[in-house]
Amino acid sequence: MISSDIKDLYVNIPTDETLNIIKSKLLKNNDIQITYHMLSLLKVILSQNYFMFQQNIYQPAQGISIGSPISSLIAEIFLQHYEDANIKQLLDMKSIASYV
Repeated sequence: MISSDIKDLYVNIPTDETLNIIKSKLLKNNDIQITYHMLSLLKVILSQNYFMFQQNIYQPAQGISIGSPISSLIAEIFLQHYEDANIKQLLDMKSIASYV
């Protein structure tokens, strides 16, 4: 049995890659105009990633904000895509017996 954990998940989510994943999923069920409006809003929300430490305000160079209400959804979308792209392949090839 193997157990794993993701170190510093939120700060390591690649936002550009995740936005591309969201774009492809949105285009399956929406027209292009709605998709681009939603992506524009998401880019604004995800770029508002600031925090204060010892009276100084910082903006991280990558990742998503830990305290934002949308961060868990963005992380879940990225992780589901990662699982579909990588783990499913290993299961199909029977390289791993089970994945929970």
